[in-house]
Amino acid sequence: MPTDQFIEGADRSLGHMNIHNVRALLNILIESPFFYNTDDPDLFGYLRVNQDDFEQFFSHYFGWELYVDRQVARVIKPQQHNDALRPSQRDLFDLTRRDECTVFMLLIEYYEKLMRDLNISYDDDRNVRFLLADFVQYCIDRCVEELGDDHPMDRVILDSCRTVFPKLIRYRFIEQVEKEDAARDETLPAGMREHVMYEFLPGIHCYRPDILTFKEVMKLYTDSRPVTEETDDDEDDIPFTATASDAAAIE
Repeated sequence: MPTDQFIEGADRSLGHMNIHNVRALLNILIESPFFYNTDDPDLFGYLRVNQDDFEQFFSHYFGWELYVDRQVARVIKPQQHNDALRPSQRDLFDLTRRDECTVFMLLIEYYEKLMRDLNISYDDDRNVRFLLADFVQYCIDRCVEELGDDHPMDRVILDSCRTVFPKLIRYRFIEQVEKEDAARDETLPAGMREHVMYEFLPGIHCYRPDILTFKEVMKLYTDSRPVTEETDDDEDDIPFTATASDAAAIE
């Protein structure tokens, strides 16, 4: 919402509202990227009822956008204001490495596939769960499909997942549900020896790879030398921060 627009009947100062609820919601909305309905159903309901007022407040005073649906709320900061800060000094969901971008975009693709396979919609109350081994195998299959013999090794894909997943947990895209050792006679991709189950959280739905597609990320593998253990980290870096922000299409 442009900052020069005002919603009729909304209060920019939120002064007419319950101060305890307002204070709690303002803190919650900036403490993490996503505020989920399940975090605090009562406060989330209060936010939905008074959404216009909160939208006007954030827009007028901060130039931020507020998005709210049945599952998730988030504030979106369109630009950075302190130019003295380096990217490493900002606390952002920031993927710059080629393998990290690939795993994240494949995870979104995998999430949408599971939604179709299970015949459920985003508005369903249940969250989709998946096994890491199944996702790793999906990544392997997709890389082979796109790259043929030039696809990265299975172990490289697994290592990439293990690098990215802690970030996805920290920023509340997924959460780990359970872990158990695989059976001795069970064969898992990339030499995995355990089953780890994760659950998608509603925030994953806010990102769609509509601008930088998976095929374009894959093109980076064919345009540069394959990833090996001797590859210097700097040579695998790609500028995904802005692209990820541009691709954050809120439905």
